[in-house]
Amino acid sequence: MISQLKEVLSRNRGCFFIALANLTQRRLRLLVALAGTAVPIILLIMQLAFLSGARGQVTRFYESFNFDIAVISENYQFLIENGEFDRVRLTQAKALPEVVETFEINIENTRWTNKATESDFTTLVFGLDENIDFIADPLFRRGLAALGANRAILVDEYSLEQFGSLAIGTEAEISGIDVTVAEHFQLGLFFYSDGSTIVKNTDYPRYIPSNPLSVDIGLIQLVPNANPIQIRDQLIGLLPNDVRVLTHDELIALEQDFFITTKPIGIMLQTSMWIAFLVGSVILLQVISTDVVNRLKEFATLKAMGFGPEFVFGIGLFQALLLASGAFVIALIVSSIILGIVASITHLPTTVTLVLAAMTLLIVLMMSVLAVASVFRRISRADPAELY
Repeated sequence: MISQLKEVLSRNRGCFFIALANLTQRRLRLLVALAGTAVPIILLIMQLAFLSGARGQVTRFYESFNFDIAVISENYQFLIENGEFDRVRLTQAKALPEVVETFEINIENTRWTNKATESDFTTLVFGLDENIDFIADPLFRRGLAALGANRAILVDEYSLEQFGSLAIGTEAEISGIDVTVAEHFQLGLFFYSDGSTIVKNTDYPRYIPSNPLSVDIGLIQLVPNANPIQIRDQLIGLLPNDVRVLTHDELIALEQDFFITTKPIGIMLQTSMWIAFLVGSVILLQVISTDVVNRLKEFATLKAMGFGPEFVFGIGLFQALLLASGAFVIALIVSSIILGIVASITHLPTTVTLVLAAMTLLIVLMMSVLAVASVFRRISRADPAELY
């Protein structure tokens, strides 16, 4: 058994060094092949990073709160298309002894006016209860504590620059009503609106005409060690059908799935990812296929020397893997720089993580195997008799 293992390792070592020699024989051609293969890998990494960043960003608001269960309207689609429901549903939910407390959130898009330029933009207005126990984000906590003054608001630091100065004490208008910036938070929901602001629910009707008996989103905290799934099922049986009851994880999944599978930007990102995969596979196929055609006599010679098809195929496989791995390293460096710039501008979490890099490498290796498999027939047709 040990001797057989040593023989396999020895043969693979030979395949590796022959493949490496084939690639480095013509340095300029190798550089061109690496550059050509790196381009679709760069696109692939960027699309995966954008997709991952978007999935995290669309739920960033919800992740700012401590809750076990959410109550939403039966018409809820996503964060800003949420519908509304009777706030008495949250009171009814308290009938269960496992329910500790509830929290109300209201959301609407309205007009922000920069007083210095008299320019109008869109802003999301979030109305929040003042129960600090529900707030996980430290900036939200600090900001809500600063909302004591009349018409004081919190402003997202990641709002558009055209919003104007967001310094504490700056005056602006929301829905034509004068407001003063009391504190900041960081959210960056630019794909929903130009910016966002937070007010107390008691002040929310001042800026957004709304039904005082309704609420957009309700959050529920349970007693420690309570089973959210069991309580969810009990609430579904307790509350009327005009609301939906979801656990924390179900709400996050619902938001992400809608954005990725229904919204055009999510579909575009997934389509671009598949296009990058196909382009990379074609380029690898072309590079490997050309090299195989140019070296058919060499493969035939190896066969004439007694090397089996698996050895000859191993050379092609190692050659593809080496080429793809080298291109992957180049793509990883370039895309990390580009994504770092994008993150600084858009505040999307688009950094290249270890998980994302590992996922991309796995895809690249799959591309390599597919490319080699497609030219295996040419390698297998290399006939020693054609040498004479």
